[in-house]
Amino acid sequence: MMYMDKIEIYYFSGTGNSLHVAQEIQKRIPNTTLMPILSLLNEEAIELKGDIIGLVFPIYLSSTPVPVREFIRKIHFKPEQFLFTVTTNCGYPGKVELYLERLLAKRGKELDFYYTLKMASNSPKGLQPSFMIAQNWASTITEKNILVLEENVQKKLNIIVKAIINKKKNTDQDSPKPTNALTRFINKFLQLPLQWYIERINAKIGFYFDSTCTGCGLCESVCPSKKIKLNNGKPLWQDDVRCYYCYACFNFCPEQSILVKNYTRKDGRYYYPGITARDIAVQKNPRKEFNRVKP
Repeated sequence: MMYMDKIEIYYFSGTGNSLHVAQEIQKRIPNTTLMPILSLLNEEAIELKGDIIGLVFPIYLSSTPVPVREFIRKIHFKPEQFLFTVTTNCGYPGKVELYLERLLAKRGKELDFYYTLKMASNSPKGLQPSFMIAQNWASTITEKNILVLEENVQKKLNIIVKAIINKKKNTDQDSPKPTNALTRFINKFLQLPLQWYIERINAKIGFYFDSTCTGCGLCESVCPSKKIKLNNGKPLWQDDVRCYYCYACFNFCPEQSILVKNYTRKDGRYYYPGITARDIAVQKNPRKEFNRVKP
């Protein structure tokens, strides 16, 4: 298959769902490069050179993750570049595309295509009040449930890939610009105040470790915001470093030693099958170390 357009996909992933989606798109479309967003955040300005630009990331707290917001604010887009976004969610995805539109408008760019995919949840919702914590969370991440979700993801990826190749703008329910004026108003009424609130708070998830912690340091390695550092061989969540709410530390701990306030169960953790702790950790490496191009 000959495909001349150069595609650059910039991704962020906490426990592998979004990385998996980015990899699946890369498999289907030749001349596609994957680049982790975290590897670029120390640069003052970011120039994207692809003909088609993709952003792939999870939805946290029904909003856009901190590193994705920071990344977009540094991008220099070209007017002719086709821009698509694919998000992963585990339930209510909000209307993240509306906030993306606002961010992109400040960079002189419009979002051409948006799609969101439902995948397995990676947390029991530790920021919620105790009575809303999903104590049965582990029962939802069974191999059977993950497979059912994955089958649907694969079907939708065929639609997404076709749209990317043809540079087709949205016309369905995931369109960043719904045609109905009332729908647009309701969406903005619900999403934009939520995003404004999320940006201005620094809510803390009550992570802690128990006596089974071996001090292996894997939590520090996978933490994308570098909030965790080892202190006397044990994890310390630093107060002055913002959490990205990705739950990587919680899910990759081999002993399930990391717990959340009001959730002390040790009956399962989640990261996308086949995605490793190293895959998550290397996102923080400088961009020069990445060369993920499919010929």
